Amino acid sequence: MKIDLGSPLKSKLDLTMWWGIVALLGLLIFSTAAGQTLLILLILLGLFRIIRMKNISIIKNPITITFIVFIGMRILSIIFSEFPDLSVHSLNKEIFFYLIFFVFLFELSRYDEKKLHFLFQMLIIAAILASIVGFSKVFFGISERAKSTTSGYSTLGMFLSVIFAIVFTLGKSKEFFPSRIWWLITLLVIAMGILFTFNRSNWISVGLIILIVGLYRERKVLSGLIIILALVIFLIPSLTDRFGQIVHFTQHLSDRDVLWRGALMIWDQHPILGFGTRTFNEIFLLHDQLADKGVGGWHNEYLQIYLESGILGLVTFLWLLFSFFIVNEYFSKFHDFQ
Repeated sequence: MKIDLGSPLKSKLDLTMWWGIVALLGLLIFSTAAGQTLLILLILLGLFRIIRMKNISIIKNPITITFIVFIGMRILSIIFSEFPDLSVHSLNKEIFFYLIFFVFLFELSRYDEKKLHFLFQMLIIAAILASIVGFSKVFFGISERAKSTTSGYSTLGMFLSVIFAIVFTLGKSKEFFPSRIWWLITLLVIAMGILFTFNRSNWISVGLIILIVGLYRERKVLSGLIIILALVIFLIPSLTDRFGQIVHFTQHLSDRDVLWRGALMIWDQHPILGFGTRTFNEIFLLHDQLADKGVGGWHNEYLQIYLESGILGLVTFLWLLFSFFIVNEYFSKFHDFQ
């Protein structure tokens, strides 16, 4: 069956970039090596295209401007870090994210609606497969928690939660789900993967998504979905126990109370640019009170950014997040799939 991707790709570079992006979205959750190889390829080809075309419109995009400011704050926090030898290593990891952001922003702005739909479909298929692999490992006793093949349960839970939110809002989209049955099956399969990560923060975020989006767009399926997921939780003892920890959360904080107490002890020492990236082990003062001695971060993205990059880093990060909601010049094709 021929796949209609809308307007044709005009050159070998177009084709290489397109299928590189498709492969990256489909493989990144499964293979770190493949993902890194594709990232490097896309970055090199994408930067070559941007430089060759001398396209400066991407720089004028408010999201790009905000992102550049955020990068600037991160670099300043490295330069003025209390432990520069540790902080400088964060560039090795973050530089790829910075560069691929610009490449993706430029490439996606050139694609028509059918191509963007296809990319979303690749992400959904990857989420379904990753979820099945994850909870199957739990069922067969291979792993205690559903995990990504690239890293741990946290990465898988975050990825599946984002895709679940997208899928839930697309329930009435004929382009993505001609059959409502397949939409419901997709939701349940992804939800199973999220449940078996046993990650309470993901459970809470997905629960809020189901409630808010369900009340707004999917009232007819809201109660049924809640009943099905509730039955799964209460019929499987391990899930029941984990859910009980949410109800009695003050007794199961997983060291978060210790982390917050440690943060409050030092929050006012470097408020402008923070202590620098990758400095948790050097600045956290309550290691002896942690039940899990392997904790290597603050377990809260906003707290982590503040302590690493100060109030300037946190403000620009929040500004960047807000920009994605208010700017639609480059992402207007994403807004309405109905």
